[in-house]
Amino acid sequence: MKPRALAAAWLLACAALPPAAGAQALTLPPPPDVAFDPQPGTRLPIDAMLRDEAGRDVPLGAKFGRAPVVLVPGYYRCRSLCGTVFEGVLQALALSGLKAGDYVLVGVSIDPREDGAAARERLPRYAALLPGGAADIALLTGAAPQLARIEQALGYRAVPDAGGGQIAHAAGFVVAAADGRIVRFFPGVRFDPAGVRAAVLAAGAGRIDPAPSFGQRLALLCAHFDPAAGRHSGAALAAVRGGAVLVLVLLGAWIWRRRLRGDTA
Repeated sequence: MKPRALAAAWLLACAALPPAAGAQALTLPPPPDVAFDPQPGTRLPIDAMLRDEAGRDVPLGAKFGRAPVVLVPGYYRCRSLCGTVFEGVLQALALSGLKAGDYVLVGVSIDPREDGAAARERLPRYAALLPGGAADIALLTGAAPQLARIEQALGYRAVPDAGGGQIAHAAGFVVAAADGRIVRFFPGVRFDPAGVRAAVLAAGAGRIDPAPSFGQRLALLCAHFDPAAGRHSGAALAAVRGGAVLVLVLLGAWIWRRRLRGDTA
């Protein structure tokens, strides 16, 4: 076998081996009980009263009506996942070819402790990356009862971390039509610009996309993060280990077939 293939096989085998006797097993905290499972066609509560960046009371529906809405739940003073998600959304929109006015980007803080000041801190940075600037974005906050209505429509569940003041939550966003119906769900932290463009155009035409694929749901699983421990979920790590074992099996089958053919170069 070629040295490069042998080295790859050795590394994969080492990754798949169980820990040596006497070695301390790595223990991870249980994954947080979070969820983000919106159903296409569900209507968001556009009458839910929130606050804009200036602290004024506005219904969620004030940001709907003129264009499809890209809605990103999270919170503005998050120290782990939210900034990565929002940057992923902004990057996808910037590369999508969509023009100013084709959509409205709406952030909704899931933390009722946040107010307009937290939103104002983020607004200039995010608006600078959008074709329409501040006209294409709104960062909203709200009281717990109103946020709960939005989260219920999104199939969204977050878990506060009592020790560190952070909130464990899943990653992703939805595209909604101008009438508030959810058109498509994008899980994860990095997104395909072409897919985002297609979803916004579908929302503009009033079409509802199908539910996310298995691959998209796997991306959401891998985005689960425990802010208290600073680690990804045990389920995500198990999926990675399973993938490594599968690659090892496939590589072994390839080597076996080459040996059967007498190719030992």
